[in-house]
Amino acid sequence: MDLDLTPSARAHGGQRIIAATVLVIEAFVVFFAALVAHQLVPEDRVITWVWSLTTVLALLACSGLLRRGGARPYWAGLVLQLPVILLGLQLGVMWVVGIAFAALYTYGTFTGHRLDAEKDAVDAQVWAARAREEDDGTA
Repeated sequence: MDLDLTPSARAHGGQRIIAATVLVIEAFVVFFAALVAHQLVPEDRVITWVWSLTTVLALLACSGLLRRGGARPYWAGLVLQLPVILLGLQLGVMWVVGIAFAALYTYGTFTGHRLDAEKDAVDAQVWAARAREEDDGTA
């Protein structure tokens, strides 16, 4: 498996769309998990809210940074899966939910990268064929 996550130049590539969607949905899930943990673990409310809101803000910021390009936001999104999984210390079901989101983000990001690379290759072939047709037509 290729661990290069350099995004394609596409404005709306599959990798960017999948990763941003997963991160935003994950931010909502973490916020709602904080609401649940607020009631189920009343002795740790401050820790729960600080941890959850920090994670939510980081997930949303990372989602926004995907637009800037480069591989760093994708790797940051991968690292941000850890605090979501570790939210299981506060709310047991988050072990399963966090691992599911981590798998979804990882699979979606790497598959989106592969799909964008394939689309870029097809686009390059089409543009090369059009350039040859234009050269043949004007010669």
